Amino acid sequence: MKDDSKKKKRVAKGGADLPKLPGLSGGDGSSKRSDVFSVSKRSDVMSKVRSTKNKSTELRLIEEFKRRRITGWRRQAKLFGKPDFLFRGLRIAVFVDGCFWHGHDCRNTKPKDHAEYWRAKIERNQARDRAVNERLEALGYRVVRVWECDFKKANAERLEEKLRPVVEAFERSKGVGVASGRVPS
Repeated sequence: MKDDSKKKKRVAKGGADLPKLPGLSGGDGSSKRSDVFSVSKRSDVMSKVRSTKNKSTELRLIEEFKRRRITGWRRQAKLFGKPDFLFRGLRIAVFVDGCFWHGHDCRNTKPKDHAEYWRAKIERNQARDRAVNERLEALGYRVVRVWECDFKKANAERLEEKLRPVVEAFERSKGVGVASGRVPS
């Protein structure tokens, strides 16, 4: 009878009557697990998950391009490294990197749970970023990497600095002098 009253209290408070989760495995192969799948099955499931891109920051960058009347960029271009924006004619590849996923130390967010896993994951992302930069530069592209935090008002000058190569290349291609102060049409 008491068990039913506890259940009703939990449901009344908005919580469902869920079983307690088992403890996390320490990565040592112990029988304690927090997952319903085996390690190999979870790996297989997760390998099929694909990113839907960092849409909110990409949309903010599109707003910046429009504000500056910069055109000619393409998204989801078929180029090594899959840049978020590609100016093929200008030979510029722009990436919008999430601060957490690419290891920017702006917010000092370092997970305490599974710290070794996350450290290794972020280091792999950074190594891949360096390899992509090197390969694209070898192909004659200028690589511009914009951090997620660059879109905050406090970092407006840093965003301006990062976008300067794109703005200058665009203005040169349109025959508008950077020093002339003319706005591209």
